[in-house]
Amino acid sequence: MNAGERELVARRRAAILTDLGLHGSVRVQEIAERFGVSLVTARRDVAALARLGKLQRVHGGGVLIPTDADDGHRLGVVGLVVPSGHGYFQEILAGARQGARDSGVRLVLATSYYDETEEARIVERLRRARVDALLIATARPTDARMPSWYGTMDKPVVLVERQCDTQTIDYVRSEHEAGVAVALDHLAREGHERVALAVRASTPTSIRLVDGFESAIAARERLQAPFPPVRFVVEEQDLSRRNAALESIIDECLATGTTALIVHSDDDAVALLGLALERGTRVPEDLSIVAYDDVLAALGSVPLTAVAPPKHDVGRLAVSIAAQRIVAGRRPATQRVRLVPRLVPRRSTAPPSR
Repeated sequence: MNAGERELVARRRAAILTDLGLHGSVRVQEIAERFGVSLVTARRDVAALARLGKLQRVHGGGVLIPTDADDGHRLGVVGLVVPSGHGYFQEILAGARQGARDSGVRLVLATSYYDETEEARIVERLRRARVDALLIATARPTDARMPSWYGTMDKPVVLVERQCDTQTIDYVRSEHEAGVAVALDHLAREGHERVALAVRASTPTSIRLVDGFESAIAARERLQAPFPPVRFVVEEQDLSRRNAALESIIDECLATGTTALIVHSDDDAVALLGLALERGTRVPEDLSIVAYDDVLAALGSVPLTAVAPPKHDVGRLAVSIAAQRIVAGRRPATQRVRLVPRLVPRRSTAPPSR
């Protein structure tokens, strides 16, 4: 066998292992048809991979080698595409893994890094890899409609922490509009009457927080918003601009008699806390702070009261819906699930000083 032939064999066997990882099993007949080789060659590939410990041979093909965590039996394969594997989405991934175990499906993860072009490439790759369903938190800054790739999908799609106006698309998301109302209820019980909101601009969560904040303020007679919700645009690496924006928010709170501030996201809330303390603004005596997301809030020098979206449950339920779609013999009713966040009280909120 010459070098070219060896490379061809290596590529074919790597592709076989990719299919094995996605589907939990491979069949000799399908290998022969896909790669245009004889059944004898396909059997030889399976035997070689078995000798290397990559799979377990069974009649007609091979399966994943069973482990304590995976008995090799899978209902189907669910592709999960998220903008990031860290921070907010880390707990969603933990819930998705639990949902996969409970539902008997295999979960395959890909990360778009908030890049719509990369997202489209990932979706196409998963479609060609024959996933049985797709879970996705799209990278789009707004989610009123699906990206263009949706028209190519012939498998179920479930949105995660997103929603879409299309009537037939399932979604599971945190009801952030209710989450900000949870924060306002807490602050009202503490006796605050002037409350403000600060969010990063143009993220799906921020858009919903602003909507929920404005509606909740309008519905509460005693609560006022001394100034409109502050949207600030900051590049991730530009700390000086970020700090300047947060400093101006503190200035406006003090100038308008604002006694409580809701901040999205956690890292900005922790940064604002540090800047406030540096300038002698006491938290919570002079300014109560509620963080939104509860990823880093507990790590503040004053542990921050936070609104915690039900991230784990979002991931778990999204996988469960995808598994239902895989086995359904007919099109079930569209499922639109909204989960209400909860408040985690800590030391950064208290009744305002009189």
